Amino acid sequence: MDEKGFREFIKEGKRVPKGLTEKTIRSHIRMVKEFETFVRRKSPKKQFKDAKDRDIKAFAKHLADKNRNNYNNLIGLLRYARYSGNDCVTIALLDILQSGIVLKTMCSSARKELGMRKYEELLSDYKPPGIGTSPKLMPSATSEFMSRMESGIGEEATRQFLLANCPDVGPPEYYAEERKMFLGSKDIDDYLRRRRRKFIKELEEHMKNETLFFNQRIDQDTLDFVRENAEIAGGVRKGSKIFLTKVPYMAIEYLREQDSTKKRYYMCHCPLARESIPAGKVMSHNLCYCSAGFEKRPIEVALGKTLKAKVLKSALWGDTVCRFVLEIPRELLPKKT
Repeated sequence: MDEKGFREFIKEGKRVPKGLTEKTIRSHIRMVKEFETFVRRKSPKKQFKDAKDRDIKAFAKHLADKNRNNYNNLIGLLRYARYSGNDCVTIALLDILQSGIVLKTMCSSARKELGMRKYEELLSDYKPPGIGTSPKLMPSATSEFMSRMESGIGEEATRQFLLANCPDVGPPEYYAEERKMFLGSKDIDDYLRRRRRKFIKELEEHMKNETLFFNQRIDQDTLDFVRENAEIAGGVRKGSKIFLTKVPYMAIEYLREQDSTKKRYYMCHCPLARESIPAGKVMSHNLCYCSAGFEKRPIEVALGKTLKAKVLKSALWGDTVCRFVLEIPRELLPKKT
C-alpha cells in the first residue's frame, strides 16, 4: 500500500473526516495491509487498486468468520479505496456497511423514541442483520421490522418515525451551509435556485475529476439529465409546496435502461429494500418515508422549521421515479408584489 500517500490524503481532509487520530490511522493501515495479504494468496502480484468487489466481499466474510467484521475495520478499507480510486471496492464496501448498519440504527432510534417498555414489546427479540449480510437477504429482514412497527404503533406513527429517524440523515449542524444559503437569499425561490446551482456544480466537479458521487460516476448524460429536471436536488416550489425528485442511485445505468423493472432497481437508493425489486417482492409503502426524511432534513434546517412531507412516487411502489412533496409555512412564502 501507499502509506505515505494515504496519510497525505487523510491530512487533506476532503473525502474523510478531519482530525482522525494517529491510532485510527494506524488501524486503517493495518487493515489495508491485511486485505492485500489476503488477496495475494490467490494472486501474488495483486495490489489494492487492482482488487474487485468479489475480493472485498470474500474478505468481509473472512473477517465475519473471525468475528472482526465490524464498522471500524471496514471504514478503514473504504477510506483507502477512495484514496486509491478503486470504485468497485468503494461501492461494494458502501453496500456492505449500509446493509449492516441501517436496521441496527433504526432499532436504536426506536428504543429512544418509543421508550424501553414499548421497544421490548415490539423489537426485543428482533435481530437486525449484521455487517456483511448479502443485500438479497435484506428485504425479508426489513419486512419483519416494518410489520412489527406498523402493527405495534400504527402506519401513520411508523411514517412519522421514519421521517424523523432516517439513519443516513446527519445532525442539524451538518447542514449549516443550507441555513447560511437561505439566510443569504432573497426568498425561498432564490434559495432553491442557489441550492440547485450548487448541486450541479458539485456534479460537474465529480465528472471533471472522475471521482464518485456517493456510489456512482457522473457522465455528461447524467449531468444533462439533472440540468433538465428542476425538481432534482434544488426542488421546485408550487404554491405552498416544494416538489423534489431524487437523482437515480445508478444514473448512468438508469438512463440507458428501457426495462421498467431494471429502471426501478437503478432508481432505488434503499439498501434495505432495493433487492426486492428484481425479486418481485412487495415492500411496505411506508418504508419510503425514510427517504422522504432524508430529503426534507436539509431544507428544514435551512428554513428553521419542521416540515410535513409526503411520498408521491417511489421505485418500490412500481414507479420509475422517487418523488416527494414538502409543505411550506405561509410566513416563509414569497410576498406578492
